Amino acid sequence: MIEKINGSTSSGAYPESRSLSLISGGDSIELAYVIEGEVIYLISSDYNARWPSYILRNRKADFAIGKVSGSRTPSLITSGEERENVLRKFTAKYGNDYVRKYFSRPARFIRLDVCTERQETGGNYYRWLEEEFDSVADNYDEHIFGNRINVLLRERSLKKLRKYLGKHQNVLEIGCGTGAETLELLRDGHEVFAIDISSRMLDNINAKARKEGIHERLNTMKLSASSIGELEGILGKSAFDAGYSTYGALNCEPDIEKIPGALSVLIKPGGYFIAGVYNKFCLSEMASNILSLNASRLFWRLKNPIREGRSRFCIDVYSFSFREFMSIFGSCFMALETDAVPIILPPSNFTRLINFLDQSYEKLDIIDQKLAGKWPMKYMGDHFLTVLQNRIGS
Repeated sequence: MIEKINGSTSSGAYPESRSLSLISGGDSIELAYVIEGEVIYLISSDYNARWPSYILRNRKADFAIGKVSGSRTPSLITSGEERENVLRKFTAKYGNDYVRKYFSRPARFIRLDVCTERQETGGNYYRWLEEEFDSVADNYDEHIFGNRINVLLRERSLKKLRKYLGKHQNVLEIGCGTGAETLELLRDGHEVFAIDISSRMLDNINAKARKEGIHERLNTMKLSASSIGELEGILGKSAFDAGYSTYGALNCEPDIEKIPGALSVLIKPGGYFIAGVYNKFCLSEMASNILSLNASRLFWRLKNPIREGRSRFCIDVYSFSFREFMSIFGSCFMALETDAVPIILPPSNFTRLINFLDQSYEKLDIIDQKLAGKWPMKYMGDHFLTVLQNRIGS
């Protein structure tokens, strides 16, 4: 018989055990754990593991240690210092050899706290999203600049931004991350108001701007993409000459329908908004999956949301065809031009193929850019990069 423990539970309430049984999606998963006081610590050793996202999304972790069961509120540990402290606790319990074998490259650190707060229906997704981005913020630049295709994405969007931005513009950025494009625009002399759902991402971008002495032209605010309507009350109407959001924030937003109307009020009449959007149809990905005999992955992008684990990201994402995207934005903005990014080069997660193409990469990049704006290729890239103009005043 399993005894249930509720409320404030200290480590003494649980028996000594080498593993904890976590209930995830109806399955029981055996995990190493450490208890200190009223907190239980877990480590995920694999970014492809599904259990962390399951409990974080639901904001609840049901488990059993021996014959004693419990329920806790999970949260991601984002502090590097706290992560190191947790690793030391695991080493003390399991030994150096065990930790080196299973946790040499830990993916996520999770703490389970006694449930003291009331669960808010509908609010868990954004909190989970914030924690996931907080947890990768300190290594985010490595993810961007350590991948040739991710670098290409930023080069293409910056080229487009510089084409449409005038001199010394006041620009809104939705989902700035650690500032791959933001800092370039600041260096160009623009003023940028950057929002992101992750406070640690914002900490990173502010630190970089201060280091370069360009922070006076940067304003940041912790805000989800769907909440940009709040900026009207703070900054007023037509506060920005232009805006952009590339390769992330728009595809993470379940309430994307709230964005166009608010955005058209914030951007000056006739102003531009440049969007980089995760596409529903990717020609190079489909070809790569066929060649690698991954037929099951051919149609993953067609269902929204694409759940974490199938999305190639650590979060749920929403893919859009160009037509779907314009059905949402078209009442407030008209599309001026659209490019595939990239079209023949593979998506960023096909790292082996990218490395294999190393000798031909520059030539393929040139061809890719020539085809990017051609019909129908411009609608079949990993992302599409589209320039929209505010219908108000255009």
